[in-house]
Amino acid sequence: MGFGQLFKKEWKSIFPLYAVFCAVVTAYHLFTLYRGAGWEEDFIFVSTFIIPAVIVGLLTVGMGYYQLQTEWKTNSIYLLLSLPIRGWKIMSAKLLASLLPLLVSMSWITASFAVVVLRGRWDTMHDFFPPLLPFLLNVALNSLWMYLFTVVFLAVLLQFSFLCGQLAARFQRTFACLAFIGGLWLVIRISPPLSGLLAGIPGIAFGSDDTDLLYLHSGPFLVLLLLCAGLVWLNGYLFEKEVEV
Repeated sequence: MGFGQLFKKEWKSIFPLYAVFCAVVTAYHLFTLYRGAGWEEDFIFVSTFIIPAVIVGLLTVGMGYYQLQTEWKTNSIYLLLSLPIRGWKIMSAKLLASLLPLLVSMSWITASFAVVVLRGRWDTMHDFFPPLLPFLLNVALNSLWMYLFTVVFLAVLLQFSFLCGQLAARFQRTFACLAFIGGLWLVIRISPPLSGLLAGIPGIAFGSDDTDLLYLHSGPFLVLLLLCAGLVWLNGYLFEKEVEV
């Protein structure tokens, strides 16, 4: 079993859950279209787009932990350890298998929101929506990659927490929780000074010239990217060399 086959195996095992979730979200969008005539616009946006996006992100983060836990419970971990694949590749395959359904689900939720919710309320939005289109596109795209970046980091950190828990003979879940909290605390502590070393790199433009343009320091995101890559390698090392099964 190579990297591609492992990726397909992980992807097929979790994709039905995301498909059911997307169907439920679309059903709620239709319910909002026909029954939400008197609802506030802010409430509709939060309940039909923001909350589903947060839920599917949490689902992806938790799936990284669930996949590893299932491997241990079913003893299929022995098959993974016997494969001629480096540990970090196995961890990466599991991570990517969780991210693909996330991307598909977010695309589906966005399309369903645009076709069902926005189209049904276009009469109340067409006057102010076109002038704000550049601003909305910039904010939406920047928010999307930051959202995906956060989900990836939390998923990798949760993989690390599970593997740390397996290093202990007893109280594995307690050690996993402590590893997650400790890893998050460490990242929060070391990111600011490391980001200060990257003060000269270009910032991230958030907004548009026609509105209030905000520049975000890209140093923290670059530091988090490097830490995330290092954590993927560390997860592979723990999985391959240190964890007892």
